[in-house]
Amino acid sequence: MSAAQLSAKVAPSAGFRAPRGARRSLRAARIVSRAVAEDESSSSSSAVYQPALATEDVSGDDVNAAAKKRLLAVAAASGRGLDATPAQKTAATSLIAELVTANPTPEPATSATIDGDWELVYSDTFLFRSSPFFWALGSMMGDTADFFYGAHSHQTGIFGGGVGRVVQSVDTKGGRLVSDCVVKASLGVPLLGFSPIFSGYGSVITAGRCAAKDGTRLAVTAETTTVRQDDANVLPQLNFLNGTTVPVEDVMKQVGGGESGPEVYLDTFYLDDEMRISKLEDGSVFVYQRC
Repeated sequence: MSAAQLSAKVAPSAGFRAPRGARRSLRAARIVSRAVAEDESSSSSSAVYQPALATEDVSGDDVNAAAKKRLLAVAAASGRGLDATPAQKTAATSLIAELVTANPTPEPATSATIDGDWELVYSDTFLFRSSPFFWALGSMMGDTADFFYGAHSHQTGIFGGGVGRVVQSVDTKGGRLVSDCVVKASLGVPLLGFSPIFSGYGSVITAGRCAAKDGTRLAVTAETTTVRQDDANVLPQLNFLNGTTVPVEDVMKQVGGGESGPEVYLDTFYLDDEMRISKLEDGSVFVYQRC
């Protein structure tokens, strides 16, 4: 893949909200492109959205700057991991392990550094699984969760749909964790081709309680999920879900029993001022960059 091609892919897609600092995205894309050109002979990505990776900032006294830069390069080249080749997955796994070994924050879950807004830049699983709604749902579904994740990915990805910007906001002092995931949904008729007859995008926002269990683990309970319209071009008649809030904890209590919804765990093994690497209980990895 040429540097020009990669630069085009790193730029946000039309219709999606540009992340903060988007004016630097072209510069960041060029830096990432050069890094990838040095390490990758070929790659493929069809991601709907790419965050603006601030690779020009990982320098100076940061001893982990080189590993972070290479990891961001792999993330950009692979559509945040969505289209990662086996070689890219291996490279990302190695770089993540290197960073975890050199973690500069001994107890990330109780550090004030973990608070703030974090944008998802790489994952080895479905991007929408950054939301605590899917953590709780997976906990309830058990062994059948993977089938559901695959079906959900297919449903949201057909006719050009997919996952856009994914931001996780952490406030340990207030005991809150909020996930904001932009989703583009499309409708079409398969026999008439692959062009959608309707498409639109919006945010799916899940909020919940969080508390540190120990130095690395946050316990999270999803409380509500809200659908918000972001696409001003969607006709009001087709936007009947806009502003709808579902009390997911209450629903899950009714389904699963108990006095509260499922408590799920997010473990953080790397944390600095710029990057966070966290894992779910099943080992799924999420790499975030501070917004």
